[in-house]
Amino acid sequence: MRRWLAAAALVLSPLLAAAQDRESRAHMEACVRWSGVDGQYITINSCDTAVAIQFMTLYDGKLTEKNVMPGGSFESGPIDPAHPTDMMFTVCPINYRPNVPFKQENAETISVSLYNCLPIAKPAS
Repeated sequence: MRRWLAAAALVLSPLLAAAQDRESRAHMEACVRWSGVDGQYITINSCDTAVAIQFMTLYDGKLTEKNVMPGGSFESGPIDPAHPTDMMFTVCPINYRPNVPFKQENAETISVSLYNCLPIAKPAS
C-alpha cells in the first residue's frame, strides 16, 4: 500500500505542479506607463491583451478598479497634490487577481511588483 501511494505521489506531483503553473500568470505592468495629467494619474494599455487594473491612493485608501481593453485608458480620479506618489497598483489579465491581497498593508510588496496573477474563482453552481 505504501509503495502504491509513493508511486502515485511521484506520478501526480508533476501533473499538479504543471496545472498550478498554468493557472498563475505574470503581472502585466509592462503594459502601462503612468503620467500625471490634470491632477490625476492616467495610463494607456499598450498591450494587445485586455487588463484589469487596481489602483489605490495610500493616503486615504481610495480604490479604483477598471478593465482596460487594448489601447484603452485608465484614469485614477483626483489625486491630493500633497501626496502625489502615495499610490500602488496592480495589472493582471482580465479575470485574474493578484496573489497578494490588494490592501494598504501590502503596499511595499505590491509596489516592488512582487506578485503574480491568479484566476478569479468562479462561484459554485
